[in-house]
Amino acid sequence: MLARLNPGVAQAQAQTELRTIAGRLEQQYPDRNKGWTVNVFALQDEVVRIVRPALLLLLAAVAFVLLIACANVSNLLLARAAARQKEMAIRLALGAPRARLLRLLLTESLLLALAGGAAGLALGYWAMRAFISFSPANVPRTDEIRLDGMALLFTFGITLLTSVAFGLLPTLQASKPGVHTTLKEGGRQASHAGRPRTRGLLVVAEVAMSLLLLIGAGLMIRTFISFQRVNPGFRTDNLLTMKLALPFKKYPKSQQQMAFYQQVIERVRALPGVQEVGVVSDLPLVEGGFFGFIIEGRASASAQDDPSAVWRAINPDYFRTMGMRLRRGREFTDHDQPGAVEVIVINETMAASFWSGEDPIGKRIQIYDSEAMPWREIVGVVNDTKEAGLGAPTRPEIYVPFSQRPRAAMTLIAHTAAGPEQLAGAMRSAVQTVDPEQPVFRISTMEQFFSAEVEVPRATMFLLGALAVAALILAAVGIYGVMAHAVTQQTHEIGIRTALGATQRDVLRLVVGQGMILTLIGVVIGLAGAFALTRLMTSLLFGVSATDPATFTVIALLLTGVALFACYIPARRATKMDPLTALRHE
Repeated sequence: MLARLNPGVAQAQAQTELRTIAGRLEQQYPDRNKGWTVNVFALQDEVVRIVRPALLLLLAAVAFVLLIACANVSNLLLARAAARQKEMAIRLALGAPRARLLRLLLTESLLLALAGGAAGLALGYWAMRAFISFSPANVPRTDEIRLDGMALLFTFGITLLTSVAFGLLPTLQASKPGVHTTLKEGGRQASHAGRPRTRGLLVVAEVAMSLLLLIGAGLMIRTFISFQRVNPGFRTDNLLTMKLALPFKKYPKSQQQMAFYQQVIERVRALPGVQEVGVVSDLPLVEGGFFGFIIEGRASASAQDDPSAVWRAINPDYFRTMGMRLRRGREFTDHDQPGAVEVIVINETMAASFWSGEDPIGKRIQIYDSEAMPWREIVGVVNDTKEAGLGAPTRPEIYVPFSQRPRAAMTLIAHTAAGPEQLAGAMRSAVQTVDPEQPVFRISTMEQFFSAEVEVPRATMFLLGALAVAALILAAVGIYGVMAHAVTQQTHEIGIRTALGATQRDVLRLVVGQGMILTLIGVVIGLAGAFALTRLMTSLLFGVSATDPATFTVIALLLTGVALFACYIPARRATKMDPLTALRHE
């Protein structure tokens, strides 16, 4: 039920009052209401329940990419500040106030940040349009996504904040050099011993956060692949579905509802290219009615303690239309009419759950789906289907003949030889021939309906993958930048080593080793963080563990390989140095 709370009434207060009412109903109707209660939820929470975990994950991923970018900028600014140490020392020696140097460096940092923010804003607008074009249909309010004033203000604020926060440390260090030490020969190497350590820590942080994102993307890729491999238990090709809901005012009696659908089925079956036509109260993958039942010959304490199963009303051709297989017994026939023996067909899970080692054919149950609760005889067993979603466990399922349990709202399914999309107009005309005022809705192929089940993991995989690739590139650039600057700082040292007999392999090992030590430290920290944080993704995963060893290993090796390549380029350049030039380097 949907209800709007009165002003000033809290959700907890409404739940207390409704549970009091449920308690009174339990006393009035102990046989049917014993143990049942009421839970109150906020509608907004229900609307975003499916996509909330994915959106929170993407928000965290964006924050990680932002931090990686900020670490990169800080590294570049630190390297730039080190290169300008002598310039800053000369300015101070000539009388420039330190406040003016701070203002100069911060202005440069802000201009760089604003230029980058403007470029990012343009890229973000393009990415936003791309996201809207392929966003899942079940993500609420995607049509309202736009770059409004609040989004622009947020972008400007984040750009300003990060530029100041991550540009402040390099600015402070560059504006307070030791003038006398820096101006002396060799002072540049002696005055900044702490800066390589700072840049190293930033590289470690970049690697760790990049590894987190890559592992998250890897787990989502594995999830998407697992969804694609799931057998839903029915065919998805060449099926067109169409939803109808008869108004009770016009079709108040079950005989009228049954006659309407029978006429529509006959007209659709006569259309060219149509092979089979079925109707069902709820399509697979969409959880149908859930009812308790009593098994004949077994004690029943109360309705609350009785077993339950998913319930669907179908016509005799439904199983053939959906390509489902009869495992035992028979399907429904045209003889299963009102007044005849009430019959049902169950799925394999229900047969194994309640009649393990027995033949369920001929057994009888009562279903809490009507006041009469007639005994219904099991006449067949069909294969399991994914009745509540690809990732949900299969539960007991009951099929009843539509003729014995008519419904006003049904879904029409047509199996065609090819091109089911082209049949939509003809099927709509067939319905309007029976009743010109009857609308149809939710027209789609079963392939589209099936694809919608994996839209959220697919979109999450693409977006998280894109962010992870961006993080990987940023980390590689950061490692390269640090190692390139380290090579420049160690030019004199490398020249001495080479002059004393160090080979190219020794120099290569020295430079690559420095970068790989930082990388491995970051990988270890990233693996530990991923082991803890990926557990928060459990609700988004399917067919893979949140701590899947294969994913963790492959991603760690991938990042290590990229880092090795990023270290190799400056290391290779170091091996090409002329020792005489390196020894003269200041």
